Amino acid sequence: MQADKLVRMANQISLFMESKPSDDEALEGLAAHINDFWDPRMRQQFLVAMTADPDLPARDLVRRALPLIAVPGEDDGPHAPLSPVGSEPINPAHRD
Repeated sequence: MQADKLVRMANQISLFMESKPSDDEALEGLAAHINDFWDPRMRQQFLVAMTADPDLPARDLVRRALPLIAVPGEDDGPHAPLSPVGSEPINPAHRD
């Protein structure tokens, strides 16, 4: 996936998370969403692109969330950390 598309997607998530009551909640929510829903290859490409090109048009919240985004292959175990309430993956049993 191209870097500009990944940045655009992260910016869209950021716009939603910026409506959270606190900056910490927005920051953690953004990173948790990317960690929970983005394929490891997408996260890897995004982190490489953001590191390689500081001029990418990422929102401030996206830039501040970078250290909280899990680097693929560096997980401590088989399960990712729990996400803040409201950003958990959808249980397929609950779908219509």
